[in-house]
Amino acid sequence: MTTSQLASKTPERSSSKSKTAGYLAMLATLLLWAGFFISLKGGANSELQPADLALMRFLVPALLLAPFVYKARLQIRAIPNKYLIGMFIGSGLPYLLVASTAMQTVPVSHGSALVPGTLPLFVTAIAVLFFKQPLSSHRIIGLIAIAIGTALFLATNLGSSFGGDYDWAQSKGHLLFLVGSLMWATFTICARVANLEALACSGILAVISCLTLGVAISAGWLPSTLSSTPASAWPWQDVLSHTLLQGVGAGILASCTYLYAVKQLGAERSAAFGSATPVIATLLAIPIFNEQPDAMTSLALVFVCLGSLVASNIFLKQDTSMHYQPPSHQK
Repeated sequence: MTTSQLASKTPERSSSKSKTAGYLAMLATLLLWAGFFISLKGGANSELQPADLALMRFLVPALLLAPFVYKARLQIRAIPNKYLIGMFIGSGLPYLLVASTAMQTVPVSHGSALVPGTLPLFVTAIAVLFFKQPLSSHRIIGLIAIAIGTALFLATNLGSSFGGDYDWAQSKGHLLFLVGSLMWATFTICARVANLEALACSGILAVISCLTLGVAISAGWLPSTLSSTPASAWPWQDVLSHTLLQGVGAGILASCTYLYAVKQLGAERSAAFGSATPVIATLLAIPIFNEQPDAMTSLALVFVCLGSLVASNIFLKQDTSMHYQPPSHQK
C-alpha cells in the first residue's frame, strides 16, 4: 500500500473512531436520561416540590463545575446572549420545572416518550426554519411516524373518557412535556452553535439556575419543602437518591455525554437516538412504580421510537446530518 493510500485511509479511520465514540456516548446518555425520568416520577410521588428537585439537580453541578466556568469565562462572554438564553431555557431551571410539573400527572412511559421521542420533530423544525437546512424524504417519513405516535399518546385517555370524566390533568401533562421537548430542542441547537466545552456549558447553566432558584424561593415565587423544613426532618433517602440521579447523573454526566455525541454525530442524529429512552424508562418503571403500559401506549411507543430512528437517517450510508454555521461570537 502506497503512502498516498495510507494517508487517504487515515481520515476515514479517524472519522469511524469518532462516530463509534459518539455512539457509546449516546448509549450512556440514554441510560442517564432514563434515570432522570425515573427520578422525576419518584419526586412527583414524594413530598418534595419541583423547586426541591431543581435544587438537587443544579447545586452539585454548580459547585463542582464552577472552576470550568471560570476557565471558560472569556469564551462564555463571546457567545451571543440569544444562545445563552436558549441554552438556559432549554436545559436549565425553566425546563426542569416544566418537566417535573408534567410528571405529576402522567406515567413514566408518556413523559419519557414525549420529550426525547418528539425531539427530532422540534430540532428539525428549528433547523429548517431558522438555519435553512434541507429536509430529506427519508427524514419526513420518520417525522410523520413520530407525529402519529405523539397523537396516540395524546389520545390515550380518550377511551377512558367515554362513560366517565375526561382526564384533563393528564392532557395538561402531555402538553407540558411537548413544551419541554421544544425547550430541549432549543438547547440542542443553541449548544451546537455556541460550541462551548461540555463541562463549562453544564456549569454555567447550573450556576445561573441556582442563582435564579435562590431568588425565586426567597421571594416566595416557588414553594420548597426543604427550605421550610428543618434538616433533621428532611427525607434524606429521597434527597440523596435524587441528588445522585439529577445532580450527578443528569447534571454532569449526561450533559457531557450528550454534548459529546452531538459534536460527533450531529444534533439530529443524537436527538433521534433519544428514541430509545422511553423504552428503557418504561421497562424500569414497571418494577419500580408498578406501571403497566396499555395497548395504546405500547403502540405509541413503537411509532415514536421507529420514527425517531428513521428520521435520524442512520440507515443511510451517506452522511445527511444537518450542519450549522457557528456564530461569529459578536454580541
